[in-house]
Amino acid sequence: MKVIILNAGIGKRLGHLTQNSPKCLVKVTNEKTILDVQLENLIKCGLEKFIMLTGPFEDMIRRHIDLNYPSISVDYIQNPKYSQTNYIYSLYLTKNQINDEVLLMHGDLIFSDTILNQIIENDEKDCVLVNKEMPVPQKDFKARLVDDRIIKIGVNEFGEDCAFLAPLYKLSKPFYEEWFKEIEKYVKNGQVSCYAEDALNDILDKLDLRANYINDKKCMEIDDFEDLELARSYLEEELK
Repeated sequence: MKVIILNAGIGKRLGHLTQNSPKCLVKVTNEKTILDVQLENLIKCGLEKFIMLTGPFEDMIRRHIDLNYPSISVDYIQNPKYSQTNYIYSLYLTKNQINDEVLLMHGDLIFSDTILNQIIENDEKDCVLVNKEMPVPQKDFKARLVDDRIIKIGVNEFGEDCAFLAPLYKLSKPFYEEWFKEIEKYVKNGQVSCYAEDALNDILDKLDLRANYINDKKCMEIDDFEDLELARSYLEEELK
């Protein structure tokens, strides 16, 4: 299994914290960055092969990983158009890199090793983290569900059949290949400012993506200062 981590974004909503360094190196405890929390939990679960999709600060990410995680294998792919494209283009650059099942995650996602183990051990080959118990957020991804099957993903999805979706996917090679074909169509048509999930939505009627429920567990994206403070509070409690 390979882990794809999306770290090509600029993280502008964190202002001065991301002016001269990537969002993934923002500290969420006195000693740990977002990337540290992710990698430590991934390594705990036995994962050692990574594809790191980067933007303007690849050298800083490389140095951090080389210094702190020398035992893992990382292939770096830099998105040269990071300032003009969304991560759909970063994923397009993974062409011919995937020959196994993958864990795909956003680089600003905080999660526990318990959650990670749960999705890795899930009998479903293709699934993503979903929380049905928390209030449906305004600004984050939501999944539209029929039973436990996801039929649409988007920020602007609302309704009784919608729930919070945390963008951490476990995907089989055939599923990722089908998604990639659709991503390739989007990129060739110049549709590079949208989410990769927009391409996925076009084929979800033909694929079977299931919800991996994490209703009693904490998982969150760090988009802005409010999220950062919530993540710091959560991790402070976890470390007590």
